[in-house]
Amino acid sequence: MSASPATQGYMNGRPKLLILKKDTCSNIRRHINQFIPQLCIPTREFSLAVAAASVRESRQEIATLSSQMRNFYEWFAGFTDAEGNFYIVISGSCAFRFQINLHKDDIDVLYYIHKTLGFGEVRSYHNFSSFTVTRLKDIAQLLKIFAQYPLQGSKWLNYRDFSKAFELYSNPDRGAETLKDILGIKNGMNRLRSDFTMPNSKEIRITPYWLLGFIEGEGSFSINKRNNFRLDFSLCQSSTNLQLLGKIKIYLENLPSEVNTEGNYVGALGISNARANNPNHLPSTRIETARIPYITNVFIPFLESLTWRSKKRFDFQDWKNILLLKEQGHHLSEQGVKLIDLILSQMNNNRLSTASSQPTVDRTLLLAETYLLINGPSNFELRNGRKWVISLKKYYNSSRRNICVIITDEKGNNLHSFDSLADCAKFLVVHPDTVSKRIIKGIPFLLENIRAYIKKEEVSN
Repeated sequence: MSASPATQGYMNGRPKLLILKKDTCSNIRRHINQFIPQLCIPTREFSLAVAAASVRESRQEIATLSSQMRNFYEWFAGFTDAEGNFYIVISGSCAFRFQINLHKDDIDVLYYIHKTLGFGEVRSYHNFSSFTVTRLKDIAQLLKIFAQYPLQGSKWLNYRDFSKAFELYSNPDRGAETLKDILGIKNGMNRLRSDFTMPNSKEIRITPYWLLGFIEGEGSFSINKRNNFRLDFSLCQSSTNLQLLGKIKIYLENLPSEVNTEGNYVGALGISNARANNPNHLPSTRIETARIPYITNVFIPFLESLTWRSKKRFDFQDWKNILLLKEQGHHLSEQGVKLIDLILSQMNNNRLSTASSQPTVDRTLLLAETYLLINGPSNFELRNGRKWVISLKKYYNSSRRNICVIITDEKGNNLHSFDSLADCAKFLVVHPDTVSKRIIKGIPFLLENIRAYIKKEEVSN
């Protein structure tokens, strides 16, 4: 009679657990259940064996997922690039933790992640909520997801090191030096990381739902009230993500337009770098756009085609509604200005339950009033081929445009953009007259070892 796996599990009369590389989680569980009375295997060893097998499982299951789940995994990877963290805790033993911390008002998105993944736990604290994964088999599943739907920014380096440490710890044959090896990995992660060099094999691949997840975590939809309610969208990151932001810029500028237009949207987003005020912090990189044709024809239709999950969808909705109000000239009427002010009073951080000043208007009523004004008569009408502002009883001053002050390199690439000469002067630590002179005379200057120029650019309202 041929030896069964049970018989093969004995050596010199002593029980021995044999885990083959081809074994799946279900095989391991079957072996364990069959021999547990004789093997007396500790629960943690069992967990490690199952976790190691889970890492080795075929990716066929993920490959056959529905498009809805693929969209979720891409969104989740982007959201993790923005908000997720990988931790290794060593205290006698070793523990692995993946965590997303958000404001307590955004706990619903954490429950959504928990429910869709099917593992982890959500906890609520005083002012924040967290989604945490700590069980070894769940960590293994999480790493398998990120292997198939990878992170794109510098946080991928932490994922890579975290995954390597987990693989070492999950090895049933790990030796006494394993914890030292893991400690060495841990001491090069997160805030202790000094090398942010990505391997040449790491390709940055932007997808719609990855980008939505990243925007829901890091995107900013703002309105500059001082500059005729100018709309601005931006993404700001540590300079370690300069390459990522450059790829996002290219991706966004090459999205298809909703309308049949020959307009060229290359350069619709500016990219700039800023020095850190704190010497312990890294410089930052920022991409942004205030170009109304691009926002209207490309950016908003793109974002509206996707399913949002966090409360940032309200900021996007308010931002878009202010644009619609402006398109009909309501920012030039007393009623429209009051309505926009009410929208701003409960937008972005003003809508948080921890904000010092709570919104005084019910959002449902505010949206109803907004939609009534948007869908009602315009404050513009055409007279003699020109725009007439009904509320002001005069022609619309076509020269009334948002003026951007832009710093460019010699090739005309945008390095920094500002809403005014004063803001540009403050950034350069010079007098506004110096900025004006450089614009008028085209005087070049050195900025971060780059030959730079300053110019003004008109942006349509």
